[in-house]
Amino acid sequence: MSINELPDDCLLTIFDYIQDLQDLINCFKVCEKWSNVIVGRTKRVKYLTGIVYILVDIIVQKWLLKLCKCIADVTILLHAKVPIEDIDKLIIDSESLKGIIYNKYLDFEWKMAYANLEMLSTRYIDSSMKGIYSNVKQLHLWKCDFKYVAHCFPNLERLQILNLEDFPEYYSDAPVLAKLKIVEINLHLNCRKGVCCSLVFMDSCPALQSAHIETECRRIVFNDAIKHSNLRDLVLQLSKSIMWNDLRRLLSKYPNLKHLAIRGTRLKDEHIKQLILILPKLTLLDIRESRGVTQEANNYVQDYCKHHGRSIKFYFKKDDKQIESDWPQLLNHAEQICRGFDFMEHCFFKDFGSLPRFLDPIDD
Repeated sequence: MSINELPDDCLLTIFDYIQDLQDLINCFKVCEKWSNVIVGRTKRVKYLTGIVYILVDIIVQKWLLKLCKCIADVTILLHAKVPIEDIDKLIIDSESLKGIIYNKYLDFEWKMAYANLEMLSTRYIDSSMKGIYSNVKQLHLWKCDFKYVAHCFPNLERLQILNLEDFPEYYSDAPVLAKLKIVEINLHLNCRKGVCCSLVFMDSCPALQSAHIETECRRIVFNDAIKHSNLRDLVLQLSKSIMWNDLRRLLSKYPNLKHLAIRGTRLKDEHIKQLILILPKLTLLDIRESRGVTQEANNYVQDYCKHHGRSIKFYFKKDDKQIESDWPQLLNHAEQICRGFDFMEHCFFKDFGSLPRFLDPIDD
């Protein structure tokens, strides 16, 4: 029996096992029958990334772009020596381009003027850019004078900034981002000088629910008179020079905090006892990098919870195996794109370098 004599549903079952995009494209080109069956297969695809554009003829490109919500890695296209004119055409003509990853300078007049983007990852944005890009909900930057372009992204829900160069932080006077829910900022000052203002920036984000802050600044600046009642998840990777009194005052700004990870600081047993009192709604505390915390603190947490009717998952051992059982997603490999707009699942237990560029909502 020839394979083409099989019913369409049998062929569809076979094609469902094909995970490699190039193999699927090659099958699409075999004949009209296979093409029609594969169209049905791709209608169930959530989105495609990166290589969807490489070495694919323009007809198949358009077919894929119409059927799938695509996130394009333009850097890969350039490395593959795809002509810039072809990239232009694909971006402009795409009916379902959802996001762009580009690790070099991004010319917004080229990309953003025609694309209905929801997600953008780029190394640098020129502070002179114009226009309001209200569709962009997630923005990943490597180097940017963000306060000068923040007004262009009024509907941001997630912002990630990684700055590995040695210059002062300036985010304290950025415009208010009313819809921002997740912020991730890493300002690595090589000379270990300067002042961290990321925490002041967070006060300009009233809807903020989750934050991942890393800095090597020797001093943090914040306004402890402003309480942030919406913040639920907080990861702090701070310099060991940060004093406990400053850290205690900072955490008191977030009375409804449920999940807290503190890395890099010199915490001790007595500090853990104070944290439990400062944060009455805390249910998870991860301080595995603090050598000064011992079994005594763990015993205190367990006794406190028993007598006050609270439940707190407390991780203080560097090689704590319980955390792998409680949070199996820790075993997941770092990915550029994760499905689900869930900070706890995809970001909380990761270091900054392993954070995904995009969290793609499942139900949109």
